[in-house]
Amino acid sequence: MIYKEVLLKELIKNGYALSNGIKVWDISKRTFRYISKEMAQAFLKLEEHPRYKANIIDTEIKLLKENASEFLKSLKNEPFNLIDVSCTEGIKAKEIINSLPKNMKIRYCPSCVNEFLVGLSLKNIKKENFSNIVDYAQSVTNDFESFDQVGAALRNTTYQKNAYLLLGSLLASFEINDYLFKLSQSMFPGDLLIIGNGIRKGERFTNLETYKHPLFNDWLIHLMRDLGFKDNEVKYNARFANNRLEAYYTVNIDKILEYENRKIKFKKGDEIIVAFQYKLYAKELEDFCDMYFDNVKLIQDSQEEYALVMCKK
Repeated sequence: MIYKEVLLKELIKNGYALSNGIKVWDISKRTFRYISKEMAQAFLKLEEHPRYKANIIDTEIKLLKENASEFLKSLKNEPFNLIDVSCTEGIKAKEIINSLPKNMKIRYCPSCVNEFLVGLSLKNIKKENFSNIVDYAQSVTNDFESFDQVGAALRNTTYQKNAYLLLGSLLASFEINDYLFKLSQSMFPGDLLIIGNGIRKGERFTNLETYKHPLFNDWLIHLMRDLGFKDNEVKYNARFANNRLEAYYTVNIDKILEYENRKIKFKKGDEIIVAFQYKLYAKELEDFCDMYFDNVKLIQDSQEEYALVMCKK
């Protein structure tokens, strides 16, 4: 019930926009994509899909294996917090930790809005018995917009430096300028940020069919169920609009949902945006980072479809 209240409150706060006479509602806040344990588990299934795993997970892991050690060497073997933002299951952090010198002193800090994912990451890293991990600190946050506060809370006399992992194209799900500004303002000189993000070459908006795969519906349909819709009352789709990729549901029937004595009336044909992602060129991503960090280095994969960016404060 609590998930329904959160989502309905967001609908009321945002209201709707009219597009060609169609009401377009918005619950695309990144935090909601992991709002429940069931939704987090559905996302893990999406990550396991062969195409998704090959094009995104494996590519990012390969780049991390090849470059993470070089990126983090500036920490000079000082103890630091490795803050795994939106940690999912800890696989990428594991590859980074494995590539680092054994004499490094790391406190692994999985951080996410979903307690199940934080616990899973912690479990998977602990079972590896890494000699360079000397401590752990987990963080379950209210929303992804508050990650600038996580680093401040974790910093102490023993762990004075932070290294943030912002992987899995997480950055593309925010208004990038605002997100990087807030995060950079919370960082101290010497802190690091490693971004993993998809990049474009050629035309910006291509491969739309990828995002129409049934596994995306299997993941995002949980938002519709939590709102109070039955599966057959909505239909999933994806499109390029507003200079970004949008995942959305079309409402198939007239329906009324209630929250705190207020009625939200949906008409057949209404749309509810549940997720969005900006599609960036490598130079755009690098330029955004240059605005907020003193030292930026971008490395692309061989297909020029994914990049790691090291940003040093």
